[in-house]
Amino acid sequence: MDRSENQLPDVRRRAFENACRQALTDWPPGITARAPERPVTCMGLSFSNRLGIAAGFDRTGRLGKNAGALGFGSIEIGSWQRSVPPQIAGGGPPRMTLAGIRLAVPETETPERETDRLKGLIEACWWSADYLTLAPNWLKTATAFPKLHANLVALIEFRRQLAQLTGKHCPIVFKLRLTPGSTDDLGLLPYLASMGLDGILICFDFGKPFTEKSFRRWDCQKLQASVCHTLELCRKRMPADTALLTNGGVQSSRQYRDRLNAGADLVQVHNALVFKGADAGYRILQPYLRVTNRRIPATPEKFSSW
Repeated sequence: MDRSENQLPDVRRRAFENACRQALTDWPPGITARAPERPVTCMGLSFSNRLGIAAGFDRTGRLGKNAGALGFGSIEIGSWQRSVPPQIAGGGPPRMTLAGIRLAVPETETPERETDRLKGLIEACWWSADYLTLAPNWLKTATAFPKLHANLVALIEFRRQLAQLTGKHCPIVFKLRLTPGSTDDLGLLPYLASMGLDGILICFDFGKPFTEKSFRRWDCQKLQASVCHTLELCRKRMPADTALLTNGGVQSSRQYRDRLNAGADLVQVHNALVFKGADAGYRILQPYLRVTNRRIPATPEKFSSW
């Protein structure tokens, strides 16, 4: 039975609480190596693997880098709107999970005002984040191109100056939201690709309300194939040194592999953790892990039992 929109906040809260608990236990048993043998370098950073958690699952950093205990090589915190950085849990060997922070400001009167506020958030979170993700409202609305270009250049230059001043490398990723199965929203991609960005995140999103029924739409193989085709188009239009990140609809090892084969450098999940449990990361990565003779066990608390 599909969970209604009104039930979803509680469902998501329980999934997050379960993930936080499991990340602090010696779980799952049977794992002798909790990451693929070879780390990957992306955006000048070293990731233990290419699978991460998308923004929205951990909004405050409470799970944080402890997500490595769930098999993930990265986690994106937020969306974050405060002028002080989040307190990100965990970190350090043996997990070495990287933490990005997704920055956002409410819709403002002008693109210039939004850009100024994003600069403040970038500076506030600079030392806490391994990388930052932005999705300015002026990228999603019908902003005149000269104004859009001026604001994008302002953010790129601010990031360059901050890196030069601090000596810290902190990549910035720009997010584009696409409707699954459509390439109509790719008009900005060639322009963004020409700007020398550290990374572009392609988010496949059906929009709100998102329910369990929406999640099941990803079972359609034609839809999965269409999304991979879109990623192939994106990769062809992007320079090799700009990372391609993606999220939306990944819930199995095959879908993860298909996204990588389509050109994605990093793949993020969110609703797989909500609807399939805290072991979703290990199940997706299972073909890439060294395990003992015991299979990865089921999550103690599954969605169907709530």
